[in-house]
Amino acid sequence: MPHQKFQSANLKPRYAKGALSTFGANSIYPRTPWGAAWWSLTFPGFGHIYIGRYLPGFILIIWELVVNTQANLNMGIALSMLGRFEEAKAVINEEWVLLYMGAYIFSIWDSYRSSVEISKSHLLSEVEDAPVGPSVVSAFDIVILSKNKPWLAAVWSILSPGLGQLYSGHTIAGTVILSWWIFVTYKANFIGAWFYSFIGDFSSAASMVNWQWFLFLPSMYAFAIYQAYVAVNENNVLYDIEQTRYLRVRDENLAQQKQKSLEDDTLQIIATFEHSPFVEMAIHDIETIGVPPKNIVALPLENLESETFIIDSLHRIDGRSILDGAMVSGTIFMVLGTIYGFVLYWGPVIWGLIGLVGGFLLGLLIELAFHKNKIKLFANRKPEVFMQITCNTSMEEHLIKVLKARKASGYLVMPQRIIPDNSPSS
Repeated sequence: MPHQKFQSANLKPRYAKGALSTFGANSIYPRTPWGAAWWSLTFPGFGHIYIGRYLPGFILIIWELVVNTQANLNMGIALSMLGRFEEAKAVINEEWVLLYMGAYIFSIWDSYRSSVEISKSHLLSEVEDAPVGPSVVSAFDIVILSKNKPWLAAVWSILSPGLGQLYSGHTIAGTVILSWWIFVTYKANFIGAWFYSFIGDFSSAASMVNWQWFLFLPSMYAFAIYQAYVAVNENNVLYDIEQTRYLRVRDENLAQQKQKSLEDDTLQIIATFEHSPFVEMAIHDIETIGVPPKNIVALPLENLESETFIIDSLHRIDGRSILDGAMVSGTIFMVLGTIYGFVLYWGPVIWGLIGLVGGFLLGLLIELAFHKNKIKLFANRKPEVFMQITCNTSMEEHLIKVLKARKASGYLVMPQRIIPDNSPSS
């Protein structure tokens, strides 16, 4: 959250926090450099998408699909890991491999470097507290910055990579991921292999797949799930930042109006909310029933909770999630499961999925071992916005109905302990 408010009205902020457009949402959010480098190591372009640099990421993905395929590199790697080194030498195109190496190393280096620069820009954008528009309406689409469930984005991507990105509001990313998933599964004969695997005909499943194209799938599948998860988290954080700024600016404007002392028939109600559209809807509803805007104080709370959660938003200020290590491990074991699945009984599809689940659980156990006694599975619901309403006592029942309807975390009717300032001065 912004720790300093931008003061000068004459100088526009130079560092943006995020932006919405017809093509989706994006934000400057710190991500660990090693995480970006890792995803680029598994598939050039993934590291750039992971940190929000979609255009170079898409370019590098296309480059990877073309050059890797021409070099037969996936096939050579699989044969080498199976101990069939002479076959691997024969299948690899050395000229294309030499062309491959330079851009592959660049992808890893540039994603790491970009992650460091984005973290610096994030700190400066926090200082300047630049505004973010909460919605964009165009002839093609309506894009609204809202809070969504990260786990639901992951589930949609498990069903089909790309759907989670569409759910998170990343329209272009979702379209590209859906397109490349359809194309690669077609080239790899994956749908047929999936069908034969689940009816128990494992020999037919293993024999029909194209090794070269099939080995693109494990990294693509694991990355699509995790990227959808973190994309929703980042949008949720951006929503909180935007609403925090709105509430602070609103309070500054209303603070210029003089407040009167409490009268005999006046009461105060205190309520708390989570960051959500219900906060602003509650303010609007309360104003509609006759409470003046200056009598509604709504400000963000500074929560002191420092615990780490497995399933929540991005958990640390440096952008690292507790699931980073788990997904890294899951991707490694999914690739290994797919490769050795070509010679094992259950085939590459089943062993790939076993590798993903087993590797994820192993990575998660390692993370838990390093952070034992510091981690909870789920985050508890916590108040994030404080609201104080001063109004006539006759409005109490209406206000409580509004607070309940707009999902307030809780409320309190303040006891009348303040003496009204209506006595003559001595």
